[in-house]
Amino acid sequence: MQEGKIHYREQVTDGLENAPDALIGLLEGKKLGKVVIRVAADNK
Repeated sequence: MQEGKIHYREQVTDGLENAPDALIGLLEGKKLGKVVIRVAADNK
């Protein structure tokens, strides 16, 4: 990854209420890579 030859995808879904759709999309092959469910705003 340091050489930039390997890339990853991160797909963020907002809201816990949308988690089932994100999981179904992952299982059906519609989403590739890492699926992240954001349940709260980042307060950094």
